[in-house]
Amino acid sequence: MKRALVLSGGGSKGAFEVGAITYLLTQLKLDFHLLAGTSVGALNAAYLGQARSQSELQELGEELKETWLGIKGSRVIYRGGMLGNLWRVLFRGALYDPVGLRELIHQRIDQERLFHRRTVVKIAVVSFETGNLLYVDSRRPEFRQDFLAYVLASASMPFFFPPVSIGGEHWYDGGLRDLTPLGTVIKEYPDEIVVITTFPLNSKLEAILPPAVTGSVLKAALRTLEILLNEISANDLQLAQAINKAWWRYPGKRPIPIRIIAPAKPLPGDALDFDPEKIRANLQAGYEAAQRSRFLEITRFPAAPNPPVSTLKPQIEEKGVR
Repeated sequence: MKRALVLSGGGSKGAFEVGAITYLLTQLKLDFHLLAGTSVGALNAAYLGQARSQSELQELGEELKETWLGIKGSRVIYRGGMLGNLWRVLFRGALYDPVGLRELIHQRIDQERLFHRRTVVKIAVVSFETGNLLYVDSRRPEFRQDFLAYVLASASMPFFFPPVSIGGEHWYDGGLRDLTPLGTVIKEYPDEIVVITTFPLNSKLEAILPPAVTGSVLKAALRTLEILLNEISANDLQLAQAINKAWWRYPGKRPIPIRIIAPAKPLPGDALDFDPEKIRANLQAGYEAAQRSRFLEITRFPAAPNPPVSTLKPQIEEKGVR
């Protein structure tokens, strides 16, 4: 079975994804051959994409969990204090320097292990110059040299982190265009898809945002991104539901079972809050959400209806039957 895993963005809330992945790999013994992610989802997908067997995938899943538990605060991921923020914004275009994140990617992900036939990794990035969305694909040799740079770019939220320069362009977080890269996975025609989001969903697959109060400019910027990105992701899920419910209307399409794992309620902290206690809580929340998950209504496929007589009659007459 060709099974795909789709991981949304969410910054520090990516710990929720790892908790859910732990359950899927250790308790359900699922295997994945296609991994797609945006932002922190790209980081988690690339980490797991090093697997060349199901046993390696389980080992990497455990290592990924331990890596997250080893984060002891935001300074492990990025640096920047109030005194230097204005200088960074004016001359570097960002509040923070993700020096720790960059080191973590290069220490924990072996670029060469990503380029093999067993597992496909796709991550989303957006060009600052053109605004184009690019899916960086581990099957394409032209991405081999800069793959880890693209992983960092996918996690580079505008204003907070600087863009990553690759091939003469500057690349940002793919969540600006595709927070949960479900569409690019559907085009691969997997037999089954598991989607993990870092935000709760209602019965209509609409994102549920946590309550917020006005505050600093930083809080306002984070809230604005949260609203925009969650809406983009929900639209993708709703489109997949529409296709699966009326699959016969889309030439070349077929229904694909989709399991959605989402938090029961908004996760604590914001995208840049790497507090160890919140990471641990989100890991546990992800594990429990995966336990509760089922294939939702999105996968209860109706049979294709019989065509009306008005459409059948021309076909019958065409064959010479009167």
